[in-house]
Amino acid sequence: MKFPLYFILIIFGFYSCSHKQDLQKKIIPIKDINTNFALNFGENYQNTSQNNSKILDTFYNNNSLKPIWLNDSLLLNNNGREFVSILSNAMYYGLNPKNYSQEEIEELKQNLEQSDKLDERIQKAVSLEKILTENYFIFGKHLNYGVIENVDSLTTLQRRQFTIDLPKYLEKSYQNDSVIPYLMDLQPSSIYYRNLQKGLANYLKNISLSKDKIYVENYKADSVKTYKQAKKALILYEYILENSDDTLFINGLKKFQINHGLKGDGVIGKNTAKALSKSSYEYYQQAAVSLERWRWKQNWKENYIYVNIPSYKLRLFLGDTLQEMHNVVVGNLKNKTPEVYSKLSYLVAYPFWHVPRSISVKEILVKAKSDSTYIERNNYEIFSKRMDSVSTKSIRWDTINNNNFNFYIRQKGGSSNALGLVKFIFANKYSIYLHDTPTKYHFYRELRAYSHGCVRVQDAMGLADYILRYDENTNTIDSVHAYVEKRKEKKIMLSKKVPVYIQYITCEGDKDNRIIFYPDVYNKDKKVISKLFKE
Repeated sequence: MKFPLYFILIIFGFYSCSHKQDLQKKIIPIKDINTNFALNFGENYQNTSQNNSKILDTFYNNNSLKPIWLNDSLLLNNNGREFVSILSNAMYYGLNPKNYSQEEIEELKQNLEQSDKLDERIQKAVSLEKILTENYFIFGKHLNYGVIENVDSLTTLQRRQFTIDLPKYLEKSYQNDSVIPYLMDLQPSSIYYRNLQKGLANYLKNISLSKDKIYVENYKADSVKTYKQAKKALILYEYILENSDDTLFINGLKKFQINHGLKGDGVIGKNTAKALSKSSYEYYQQAAVSLERWRWKQNWKENYIYVNIPSYKLRLFLGDTLQEMHNVVVGNLKNKTPEVYSKLSYLVAYPFWHVPRSISVKEILVKAKSDSTYIERNNYEIFSKRMDSVSTKSIRWDTINNNNFNFYIRQKGGSSNALGLVKFIFANKYSIYLHDTPTKYHFYRELRAYSHGCVRVQDAMGLADYILRYDENTNTIDSVHAYVEKRKEKKIMLSKKVPVYIQYITCEGDKDNRIIFYPDVYNKDKKVISKLFKE
């Protein structure tokens, strides 16, 4: 049973004195305690902003001045102890403990435990109660919505709204005797977020977080020196011990590579050297940024296609079950793949490639100028602006430049077509899509940022097969192959509009509480880090 604070304080007065006469001197009349409590929640409480003071006063008045965090002895109860522990371990959630009055809370807690004067204990208890509740509102919003208020410069995706009335939410959680479970429920429900959060907590428990780092050179420069540097780095990351032999070193290196989104081949190439040269604190920041980004996201539908750009993976889920996973190639640094939320509308079998003007001028025109057979050899067709066919032999390529280029270029369908044998269309303002490709070798590279912005899919025909079966479409994968054999471009409309989510998250967690840190290919984390970790 929970009691009003003024009632708790009267009880405390009885056990604090050994003699009846002293006891009577210690007891404070109810009205005075009530007044004392109210005054402490007034505008003169210097450690609380005016807006927060009003919110707190309203909350406690609605809660009949019942303490959330204190017990009958004016010490922290189970809720209080758990919440203080959560705040001190805020890094487990990618949050900064300094944002939640850590020093002041600890000082109040110690003073409260050490003080034997009733009026002083009342003052400290009320102050502690109030500052914990204030930080509950701050921490709860950060946990649910994120720390950064304005993210317009950090993502093109629409941020979800913050709609939770935290005072009412805390009151309800208190009434249901579930203050801490309700607090944890404020986190995004996404399995990606939850796995990453658990992975980060596990990462922090198993590594000595440090800003120290070892610069590791590419092995091609000096293999012996690189080996020594890499060993020092792996010791720093606690993948191996000081006395580990070569076998343990290679095993540790392979494990490190896999945990950092690289091939586990035991070779210290450019990408591995770069990954080894970061500090554990930098990797912590990377995970914190990824958690922050998830807090901005809308809730997803159950069945969807998900492309995480830095992971170079496409995943197709039905419910929480992974049905398909494909390697992908994403946009290069000059033509970055944008973040997009949309729905798959249709497939195109044996697609023609309608070449964007920028590519026509910057790439195809340049090659046509140096090789008169380039256009025909690559199955390109030239059209006028009126879409009249133009013979390539009639064009004097040496006179054409960016200013007078008035043609439209289309590549015929087929195995050599840049889009391969099938493409997947979803509405978006960037005119990007998923597609097959004749250039297969890129799928086997560690880092796969080579396209002009669209997403190239390995085994795109396999993905088309699954989507058509899921859609219960009258066209099957055999139909697609038939259109390819006929060399006929065919649009196949879909009745089940599968959501497509393309976004940028450089860390992922798995069911085993392990984090994979992907290289920040577009260098997007730095700007978020500057806002999230500002001093």
